[in-house]
Amino acid sequence: LVCKIWSVYGNTEYITLSNETVHWGYFSKNLEPIHYTTSGSTIVVEMSTHHACDDWDLMIKGDEGMESVFTWSETLKAESFRGASGTGDGVHVLTGPIYVEGAEPGDVLKVEILDLEPRFNPDGKFYASNAAAWWGFQARVKQVDGSDFDAGDFTGTPNSNDEFITIYELVQDAESKEYYTKPSYQFLWPTLTDPDGVERNFIQYPGTCVPHDPHGDTVPSSDVADMGWTKSANIEYFDDVVDALIPVNFHVGCMGLPPASHDSVDSIPPMPTGGNLDDKRIGIGTTMYYPVEVEGALLSMGDAHMAQGDSELDGTGVEASLTGTFRVTVIKANDLNDWQKELDYPMGETDTHWIVHSFTEIDYLDTYFDNPSDIYGASSIDPAMKNIFMQTRKFMETNYGMSDQEATSYITQGVDFGITQLVDGNWGMHSEIPKATFDGVALTNTAPLNVSSLGTPDLTLSAETVHWGYFSKSLEPVLTIEDGAEIVVEMSTHHACDDYDKMIKGDQGMESIYEWSSTFKAEDFRGATGGGDGVHILTGPIFVSGAEPGDILKVEIIDLLPRANPDGKTYGSNAAAWWGFQARVNESDGTAFDAGTFTGTPGSNDEYITIYEILQDLDSGNAYAVPSYQFEWPTITDPNGVERDYIAYPGTCVPHDSHGDTVPSTAVSDLGWSKADSITYYDSPFPAKIPINFHIGCMGLAPASHESVDSIPPLPSGGNLDNKRIGIGSTMYYPVEVAGALLSMGDTHAAQGDSELDGTGIETSLTGKFKISVIKSADFNDWQKILDFPLGETNDHWVVNSFTEIDYLETFSENPGDIYGVSNLDDAMKNTFSQTRKFIMAAYNLTEREAITVITNGVDFGVAQVVDGNWGMFSEIPKSLFESKMTESAQCPSECAVQRGRKSRELLFGYFIDCSGCFD
Repeated sequence: LVCKIWSVYGNTEYITLSNETVHWGYFSKNLEPIHYTTSGSTIVVEMSTHHACDDWDLMIKGDEGMESVFTWSETLKAESFRGASGTGDGVHVLTGPIYVEGAEPGDVLKVEILDLEPRFNPDGKFYASNAAAWWGFQARVKQVDGSDFDAGDFTGTPNSNDEFITIYELVQDAESKEYYTKPSYQFLWPTLTDPDGVERNFIQYPGTCVPHDPHGDTVPSSDVADMGWTKSANIEYFDDVVDALIPVNFHVGCMGLPPASHDSVDSIPPMPTGGNLDDKRIGIGTTMYYPVEVEGALLSMGDAHMAQGDSELDGTGVEASLTGTFRVTVIKANDLNDWQKELDYPMGETDTHWIVHSFTEIDYLDTYFDNPSDIYGASSIDPAMKNIFMQTRKFMETNYGMSDQEATSYITQGVDFGITQLVDGNWGMHSEIPKATFDGVALTNTAPLNVSSLGTPDLTLSAETVHWGYFSKSLEPVLTIEDGAEIVVEMSTHHACDDYDKMIKGDQGMESIYEWSSTFKAEDFRGATGGGDGVHILTGPIFVSGAEPGDILKVEIIDLLPRANPDGKTYGSNAAAWWGFQARVNESDGTAFDAGTFTGTPGSNDEYITIYEILQDLDSGNAYAVPSYQFEWPTITDPNGVERDYIAYPGTCVPHDSHGDTVPSTAVSDLGWSKADSITYYDSPFPAKIPINFHIGCMGLAPASHESVDSIPPLPSGGNLDNKRIGIGSTMYYPVEVAGALLSMGDTHAAQGDSELDGTGIETSLTGKFKISVIKSADFNDWQKILDFPLGETNDHWVVNSFTEIDYLETFSENPGDIYGVSNLDDAMKNTFSQTRKFIMAAYNLTEREAITVITNGVDFGVAQVVDGNWGMFSEIPKSLFESKMTESAQCPSECAVQRGRKSRELLFGYFIDCSGCFD
């Protein structure tokens, strides 16, 4: 086979970078392959970033391969066809396509990423670029000064452009030898005229080169100007930029196969056959699986990154030119396993996790067949969340043989959902499925979790120390403490009566809370109005002496322990209910999720409960939540004679039947509870092992604006965040709105994944030890002065929490319940970004531009919960980003740096310099 500029060295094939081995901005089934290989082959592929010409001198000059790709003068344009239509409607420099012999439609292409190395410039240094551009998510949010993000003619503001570039350098910590990337300088995007005489005043066309001015200690070459590039005015530079250190995570942003449906498609929106996923997990050690739609698969790859956070928020990652080593294998249709047979999305695998990807549209080329670019007007997180859940559920069912009910409960407790990218038209989300949790191997050597004591409780659990389902500034405190006090507080789950015998019976405190017979109801006022419009059992309120409106209450979680029943065992409950996200999506069989009269389907209810037991594995010492049994929710009549055919009222008790090895007591029926029919049980659920992560779902302070508010939607003063990070070792900061703060806490969980998808976590009663301190407004530091949201802190991270509405009580002051009709993640993401930006600027004295690039490349955004009316998202800000370290430029010997640019040509003539140790 005659191939373009490739060679074989030993058993490894090599594709060098040149204008002959790349195509710009599209995937096409009609492209001539630049390389032919066989299944199982190992291939080294050189890849170029499409942003290299943001600084020609640092990323292109003197590198033969890079220069051949980016050369564009008045007489020569290395590649004039850029984008699906050739007009720039696609941006990535993609090496390929690679024809894999034997690959046919219906097969799966398996691509293992064995290595990724930086492409050093001839000076032995490595640089990359981040563009904060018009397509970035920050352009959808007001800037800090309240103005819109302008982008020249694109936003109808020809004389104003807020787009900017940050050039990053690869550096090494002198002590630890760890590698980081740090900002070198920033500049505002200028109005440029290309060598063909076309002027553009925003970032518009792939391969645009910037003719730089002298700045800082830099005197640029005239190469770009000599090619014919000009600018309308001098460039504005920022050479003294934040000294942030972002850990290096080399990964491939755009890799995949062409679809069969269209002759050529823009490289930007991701699709079932892969493409521009922009998932930072697609790095060394990851294996990708792509459905094959055309003969030979035609694999292409590029858009490599040195780093990126979950969201790729401002438009790009730290765009870098890398050389990758890949093993490519065809899995024939006849050899596909169950999950591979159902694969209609790009699947990732690491040693520890499966990674499911999905998007605003699962297949935008099908949805917008006649005009694929319509996807850019439909970008949204909310449909992406529906699609990623459905694809994750399908994988769990096909890979593990789970039922819909099993998969949904286990996804809720053991799988995390995050934002992949918000910039590629077809916005992306991912789920991370831990292999160890679902390996199907049941624990065999276990014991009930050993529960020690936290000391004498300051607040003992009883009907006298809790309130049901609301926060109120008018509640009488049940405890008064001094600033700085350490207290022990007992907390009850509101789902304990899903199995009275396992979680209540014989426990005096729990029995006092849940007692409800025809003659007595321990707490009749449940919810903000007393009618059940709020569900959580909250211990408190606690009056903190000295706390005044305008202060901050600091709550340190010292420890959390489960509340064992009299038999020494601990259980928890998960309710897959009408308010869960799964109820917004059809079930696996295509039918809607019914919930009795709530959904207008009396006599049909798909709600179900999973009871988990907390066990300690005596072999490993680890604690897990293990499913004990599941049951379908029955139609229940309470002791006052009210019948409900769905999960409708807090504190409902289930009168169980005998099932499996269980013979229930008559305690619930003796109280006066009854059911319409026998309950359907599932006593042998899939043996998942959910790692224990005790945390508090609902903790916060009473707001000042309303007399009483439902406990379900989270608010600026905290409440029902349902963020699994609010656990042992975490500290929460809450803005104080009323005298004494009036702290309440409950809704404790044994575990929960990011999303709390089906309605609840593993709801478990816990006892907590806390240190409560008041930070007076007169003593505030800069970030405390701007705090109007519940902020979390761990040893390693800051955790910013925000919601569909930052303050729904203000937005819907007349009718706070209206929040339930506007739940969405798109607004929650805007608010979480704006709060994260505000916090980072205040905490670390950053400019807005510095904050945006650091957030994009060093901060992760995820989904806290999609069930609480005011849906929640969070960002995790690593404190290490801003730790001072002694760093130096990462260096590669000059002979190796030059070698990187033309290694395969050297190989053709038998000359090879081993540079494998250049970047370890």
